[in-house]
Amino acid sequence: MRRVIYVFIPLCIFLNATAQENFKGQVAHEKVYDLKDIYDSTYGIQLFDKFNSAMGGDSVRKTLQGYMCNGFVQDHYKNGALLHKGFYTDGQVTMYSNYYPNGQEERTFKAVTERKSEMKKYFESGKIKSVVDFYDGNAISYHDFYENGNPAYVEEYDKKHERLLQRCSFFQDGKPENLFIPITEKAPIVYAHKEYFPGGTQVKEEYQMVYSSNALDYIKEGEDKVYDEKGTLVSDIQYVDGQVNKTIK
Repeated sequence: MRRVIYVFIPLCIFLNATAQENFKGQVAHEKVYDLKDIYDSTYGIQLFDKFNSAMGGDSVRKTLQGYMCNGFVQDHYKNGALLHKGFYTDGQVTMYSNYYPNGQEERTFKAVTERKSEMKKYFESGKIKSVVDFYDGNAISYHDFYENGNPAYVEEYDKKHERLLQRCSFFQDGKPENLFIPITEKAPIVYAHKEYFPGGTQVKEEYQMVYSSNALDYIKEGEDKVYDEKGTLVSDIQYVDGQVNKTIK
């Protein structure tokens, strides 16, 4: 008579083994990249921004097994250097840093409050390149810099992202190149625009603009004056509702 031997495996061991197997399936995978394939000379490494809902990203990062990434995820360059380290929740990144191959941070993103978050970008030298503030998913403040530390570009909005507060660019020496700022507070808000010759003292062109709900853009209103480098007025055209009304000079 053949004896049958039953082997009882404790349920806790079986569940533990199953949990470990499932956990392996959810481990966030990492990838390897070449800098030349992911780096934009203007915008930097944007590869992971699409997973950032605070910036408007709506993509979800998944593991090779199809699970949503949770916890810390790292990506590397082909030479082994760290490229990206981010904390993911249900496939979306909530805080992260990107790095250049030399180990210098390329950008960092973190929450400041429940509604406000901040991104900082850096040159490969380590000097600050850009600071962007987000509020309720909208970028409300951009501050870009030249590598010498001087401001390059500034754009700011109110917290509701309904009113432009300023939009200005600068030459490398820090002098103004273009200034676009409001000169009234109540609607329709009037903005003054001035463009300068290099050196930031002599005005090249100046005019005023208002926001048009019909055009969904800013349109010229009033005189548009153009000057030469000596400050002599060379053109003066009057606009009404964004259209040329008459030529004064």
